[in-house]
Amino acid sequence: MIEINLLPQKVRKQKKLQALYFLAGFIAVLIVVVMLGIIFYQQTRIAKIDAEIRKIDAESASLKDKIEEVKKFREKEELYNKKKTIVDKLLNEQSYWIYVLDNIGEMVLPDMWLESIIQDKEKNEGIVIKITGASLSKMIVAEFIKRLETNKRILDITTARITENRDVSNASPLISFEISFLFKYTD
Repeated sequence: MIEINLLPQKVRKQKKLQALYFLAGFIAVLIVVVMLGIIFYQQTRIAKIDAEIRKIDAESASLKDKIEEVKKFREKEELYNKKKTIVDKLLNEQSYWIYVLDNIGEMVLPDMWLESIIQDKEKNEGIVIKITGASLSKMIVAEFIKRLETNKRILDITTARITENRDVSNASPLISFEISFLFKYTD
């Protein structure tokens, strides 16, 4: 079958032009619809992200109070640890002096007495103790010094003075002495 187009040339061109216009219009409408769809999708995503940001901001605001609470707790904990360290040190020093006095007391001989026990200095390895006392003879003082030397925790024994005091009313002389030594913290 043969088709013959009897329409005039001008009408044919108009029909082609109309079809072209229709196609261009359709493509333009399609592009507008796609653009509107993209805009709607982006607006939805922006709304979701804004909602997440508001939620995170609300959580952050509630956590700020907790963060401040944790900071205050840490400050209190640090203060507590400092106080505990001081108390522990005081307790150790208190029991340390009991130990020092017990050790020195065991070494004191009959016919001798101690007048004072003074902490002179504190060093890294222990404390320097100065003892003053009296005895009835120099032999007792010498024996006391030997006992001090046998103790593992006593170092650097120095005799500062040994003097003999004669009293007219008393027949035996009174020997005064002063001894310094380092008493170590640990064996």
